[in-house]
Amino acid sequence: MKLKKLQQKILVWCFIVVTNLFLIIYHFTYETNKFYDIEDTNAFRWQRYMNEDEFHQLQEGMTYMDVVNIAKGRGEQLTEHTFMWKDEQSLKRTYIITFQEDQLVGKLIYNRHHAN
Repeated sequence: MKLKKLQQKILVWCFIVVTNLFLIIYHFTYETNKFYDIEDTNAFRWQRYMNEDEFHQLQEGMTYMDVVNIAKGRGEQLTEHTFMWKDEQSLKRTYIITFQEDQLVGKLIYNRHHAN
């Protein structure tokens, strides 16, 4: 009798572990694929960068995913709260976007000047 109860408890724990493992893998896959789904809409790789028109569409309070949807690509993470998008047309311009609690709180255009 005790052996049967132990087997039932083991089966229940196995079910819980497998279910949680499945949910973790599903969540990770969903989080990763949502970026690829957005970036795959671009005909060219450089289109996942940002342009000035897209930059001007950004408003305070937007989430990181809102910005990714507008730019059609992920930014490069510089710090915990700051991301950078390269410019689609200019190698000398980047767009710096700052988030706090997943809301856009600041944005700026950074122009790199090379000394000749």
